[in-house]
Amino acid sequence: MAQILDCYPFRDKQAERPSYVCLGCGQEQYSYDPPGMGGVCRRCRRRERKREEDAMTLQEMSTTYRAQAQRLRERIRALEAAGRQAQSRTERERLNGRALALTPIWREARDLAVLLEHYYERGYRRNDRYTL
Repeated sequence: MAQILDCYPFRDKQAERPSYVCLGCGQEQYSYDPPGMGGVCRRCRRRERKREEDAMTLQEMSTTYRAQAQRLRERIRALEAAGRQAQSRTERERLNGRALALTPIWREARDLAVLLEHYYERGYRRNDRYTL
């Protein structure tokens, strides 16, 4: 049993001196966690990287909304065309009902795209629906 324990060295973390203190969170970092860039620990670097990846500007959001509005409009047109070509009345009503359900979603995506594109422009009059 003693031979097995000898192959795994024991590290007393409480007896070790910290190699540095993280500038981000203020926690002590030890020699088994090498100092990062500028004295920031791995957790703070990971958190900062995630924050940078998740950040999206309003201009980028507007392009996303505009693309979504474009796809919705194409789908509405396709449903309307299929409704015109449908032979039974129930099929025609079903397709037109689906197109009518998508229309407010398309309109809102389009309006939000315009709002986000011009959000920071000084003289832009915003849509009253989206202002407080």
